[in-house]
Amino acid sequence: MRKENFFFYYILISLSILYIAFKNNDSIINRILILGIIVFFGMAIWDHFYEIKELIQVKSKIRKVNFENILLILGTTFAASITWHINHTLGYGHIIANGIVGIFVGLLFSKQKAGAFYIASFVGMSGEKIVSSMFMAGLIGLFAGFVIIFSKEVYDGIGGKGGTIAALSTQIVRLLMGLFI
Repeated sequence: MRKENFFFYYILISLSILYIAFKNNDSIINRILILGIIVFFGMAIWDHFYEIKELIQVKSKIRKVNFENILLILGTTFAASITWHINHTLGYGHIIANGIVGIFVGLLFSKQKAGAFYIASFVGMSGEKIVSSMFMAGLIGLFAGFVIIFSKEVYDGIGGKGGTIAALSTQIVRLLMGLFI
């Protein structure tokens, strides 16, 4: 997938999530807040568009499957599953579960891999109504790993990318599961 396409899909998916949140909310205060978020998102996209445009190379590179990417995908799968297990099965809560996984991946892996695994552990912090099982957390973590690989250069160094990837991965997998189950 070309970087330009990923940026475009990121904008479309983010706007669709905000639209669904706006449409399904009956409270006028919540709708005003969501409209404010949409305006802020639009201003941020407009502000960063030209900066990101310079970072995105027009040439499309074919990404080779390598062991680093396989390790990253497996690690994100396990990080999300383990966080969910510590959170729900062992009952330690979402913050402690995320902290435990964060400490272990920070000590055992490089900065880049630890960051990716920590992002995936955000998935395991979700409530049981959102992510209903450890298998589902692992599936979402797997999807998050792919999103992390394809979005390495997009918004590099900008805050909020990890939470956005976790939320985006969760919503897309839940949508796909809803279509087939």
